[in-house]
Amino acid sequence: MSLSSEFKQSLKTVDSEEIIDLIIFRPISFVLVKLIYSTNITPNQISIVALMFGVLTGILYGYGTHLAFILASASFFICNTLDCMDGQLARLKKNGTKIGRVIDGFIDYITSISVFIGIGIALTSITGDALYSWLLTVTAGISKALQNMFFDHYRNMYLEYVYHKTSSLGEEIEEYSEEMERLKNVKGHHIEKLLISLYLAYSNFQKNSTNHVQLDITPEQYKSDNKLLLRLWSWIGSTTHMVVLIIFSVMNHIDYYLIVTVTLGNFIFIVLLIWQKAVLKRETSNVKRET
Repeated sequence: MSLSSEFKQSLKTVDSEEIIDLIIFRPISFVLVKLIYSTNITPNQISIVALMFGVLTGILYGYGTHLAFILASASFFICNTLDCMDGQLARLKKNGTKIGRVIDGFIDYITSISVFIGIGIALTSITGDALYSWLLTVTAGISKALQNMFFDHYRNMYLEYVYHKTSSLGEEIEEYSEEMERLKNVKGHHIEKLLISLYLAYSNFQKNSTNHVQLDITPEQYKSDNKLLLRLWSWIGSTTHMVVLIIFSVMNHIDYYLIVTVTLGNFIFIVLLIWQKAVLKRETSNVKRET
């Protein structure tokens, strides 16, 4: 198998990746995966190291100095590279696990919370206005979480309908609910139980928030309807947020990132959500007419 083919195999799919991941982070992490492929290093171990860098990023932001922002940016870059790396290793070795998928998502949320707490502390120190600083930080944090959640949801739908690479959200909830019931009768495994319970809570929230629907549609038609839309969704994904934050961190203006997230980010989010709902409505209407 050529390196190009192996690289593509390590991805979810080329058309579902964030552009910045595809041209920067995935190639870097692929090289690192190739270097450790023959070792006993597991995807979960890489995820734990990614979490350490994620928490370190938040701590560094909390110092509130320009140097700290630059160091935090470097730490965040490493964190995202490792976050790409664990999934690529799992796909190439075909050794991904249910709990591994949960750990990967959990690390993203812990990292994001750590970073926003650090930013809130730094901005309070810089402005001297705790109310303004935390109001802006929390609003931006919630905005980012929603933007990332909806992008992830519609990406998973794309992977489900076009490539049959993921289960539907309902099937995921059912699958992990069964795993949770199994673990209830097993002693120990407290961390797994906690992570799965948190994942189920998040999945149910996502299901209720996104109004998930099941479609009877061909892969070709779904891809035609949603390929461009998914690419646009990716521009409010987690990696885009990270890169924008790094840019403003180097400029020593982390507040600009928060403002852009709340204004431009939410504007793009609302436009894409309206567009996506219109596409889904049309697809649902087509199915009803055919039946």
